[in-house]
Formats: sequence, C-alpha cells, structure tokens
Amino acid sequence: MPEDFDPEFTQLRGRAFDRAWDRYYRPGRTTIDPEIARPELAKRIVELAKAGERDESALTAGGLTYLFSLTPEPPDMIA
Repeated sequence: MPEDFDPEFTQLRGRAFDRAWDRYYRPGRTTIDPEIARPELAKRIVELAKAGERDESALTAGGLTYLFSLTPEPPDMIA
C-alpha cells in the first residue's frame, strides 16, 4: 500500500499540520492570509514527507519554518 494512503501516516501529517498552524496563526501576529498560508503549509508538509521525513516534530518544524519564511516582516515601530 502506498504511504500516501496509509491511515497512520495520514494522521501523522494531519497532526503536524495542526500543530504548525496553531503555533503560526495567533491574533495580533503578522501573518500571511490564511487562504494562502493553509494550502502552502499543507504542500510543504507533503513535500517533506515525500522526501522521507517521518517524524511529526520535524514535519511540524519544517512547515512552521516555511510559513515564517513567507511572512512579511512587521513594519518598524516609530519611537
């Protein structure tokens, strides 16, 4: 059975997605639009999994790092 259809592996990727999303998207934090961010996060986690990553924490960290790389810097605060 291909790993894409392995229920346990599918759940692992889902948990990694949820954990990364919960850490990224917070009220008051500068983020990219969720309509863009969510599909990008999913694609990144799938890419990492296809590359052989099987550790949930590593998938979470990889997805979160990718989202932050897409996020614009907040504007400088004027003192």
